[in-house]
Amino acid sequence: MTTNQPASTPKRSKRAVLRIAATLALALSAYSLQYAWAPLNSNWTDSTSLRGRSLSVDDSPPPRCRIPREYRLSKQPTSPAYLASFHGGGKVISNLAQALTGIATTNQVNYAKHRTDHSVLFETHYPLHGAIKIQDDDNFRGTILLLRNPIDSILSSFNAFYARQYHYLIDIRAPAEDWIRYRDSAQFAAQVKLYEKFVIYWMNKYKKNREDLLLITYEGLTGGRGATFTKQIANYLDKSEGIKVIDPDSVPCIWEKFVHDKWYPTNGDESTATTTSFQERADDRPLTQDQIRVVSRMLQGLEERFRRDDKQFSTIMNSYMNSLYDYSDSVIS
Repeated sequence: MTTNQPASTPKRSKRAVLRIAATLALALSAYSLQYAWAPLNSNWTDSTSLRGRSLSVDDSPPPRCRIPREYRLSKQPTSPAYLASFHGGGKVISNLAQALTGIATTNQVNYAKHRTDHSVLFETHYPLHGAIKIQDDDNFRGTILLLRNPIDSILSSFNAFYARQYHYLIDIRAPAEDWIRYRDSAQFAAQVKLYEKFVIYWMNKYKKNREDLLLITYEGLTGGRGATFTKQIANYLDKSEGIKVIDPDSVPCIWEKFVHDKWYPTNGDESTATTTSFQERADDRPLTQDQIRVVSRMLQGLEERFRRDDKQFSTIMNSYMNSLYDYSDSVIS
């Protein structure tokens, strides 16, 4: 009897441990089913798209940063908005809108009318070649028009073109010699005309109901005041039928996460914020004097066309014209 007693103790202990483990597993499972998102704290790791980063004890994230764990189409019909972008940057706003609302976006790849009418945004490059036009959009809230310096947009378009040509799965920075060949072909001038056509279409579409058009610049969204522009996006979406921003207090944190891929500013100075995308402009992306003049005339024409309708648009075009001086070091005669 005395020899068997010590052997029975571990068996009871093992069964007890298994019962406790099973109870904890059930509790955790119930918790994960009950909540679609959770406030962040110093010991929490997001399980969706945070690359497995754990916050250390020394980190001090915002007090509330609620990000949905998954994005789905709304069960109820919505009044979605267009997200119109020329090239480069549209995915940033798409990610922000999904994180702000928990509702998925749609685009022409997964387009279907019954899907679009339950989404938060419909991403489009219309009227560019290959982009579809939705014929019946009376239920749309309006359009978020993402503007970007045309030279940076063309450089982004070139990188995407190069990636497709050589079957890369993601956009990469193309070699300088390929850019020179692209620049010296008819493609550059064609892209400038397409940029002008794109902007004119969307500005004219809301000429009589400008309140339905939200202008956002890529430079502003990825710069030091990006959280402010993200709040504008949140306020715009929050007025759409069937769409509500989940947690307005989380807007700055969501901007930090999805634009800069970090949880909080390294210091109190927002001006130190930097964009996560690779730099479009560089010394190995030279332009000719004639190309700079072509871009300048195009921007001036857009500014003159819409200056009376939209002062904000006029300011943006003037800022892009002034930025052409930044290319002085990379311009060839």
